[in-house]
Amino acid sequence: MRKKRKFIAIVFDIDGTIVKPISSWRYLHERLGNWDALAHKYQDMFLAGKISYRQFCKLDAMHWKGMPESRISGLFNRVPYSKNAKRCLLRLKKMGFCLIAISTGLQYIPERLKKEIGFDVVVSNRLLKRNGILTGGVRINISHGEKGKILKNILKKKKILPQQVICVGDSEGDVPIAKICGLSIAFNSTSNQLNEIVNHVCKSNDFFEVFEIIKNNVC
Repeated sequence: MRKKRKFIAIVFDIDGTIVKPISSWRYLHERLGNWDALAHKYQDMFLAGKISYRQFCKLDAMHWKGMPESRISGLFNRVPYSKNAKRCLLRLKKMGFCLIAISTGLQYIPERLKKEIGFDVVVSNRLLKRNGILTGGVRINISHGEKGKILKNILKKKKILPQQVICVGDSEGDVPIAKICGLSIAFNSTSNQLNEIVNHVCKSNDFFEVFEIIKNNVC
């Protein structure tokens, strides 16, 4: 019988993976009714290489200057998990895994994951506030393409080897972590590049499939 590899941590993408919206930045624009008018052109400029990711984030954050931060966080409290994601994540936590979330999105869903699931480490970008009001500033804790570097720093601090880590993601931004982890899973994938390098590509939009793949590789 093939011996199961010892995995002790799981790193997840958030947007489009743990929760249904594929971008927390876009989700916020759409909920506030200004995606088409304001934000779409900045995303197009970034994707075309005309502005940096840092510039893109700063332009986006300025749209919400002066808004009560409580209004923004309230909108994110309504973001739905992917099908069966919360239930499966709680089971993985109970199984003793170190749960890590790395996202180029905003802080609100990561903070929910710490509170509702008990994630051990979350890394995301952060809208800045003063006296409860958004300043229009943003703290860039992770830029586009940096997930691999961020994960290596986390694992070094926790004394965990990359081969002891499972990763779950959905896009090209997750390719760097898929390349270094011991087991890689694509869920709700939008990237052929990611699909080509991972160990498993999920066929459904049910997070229970992710859980079953993990369980079959550790139990």
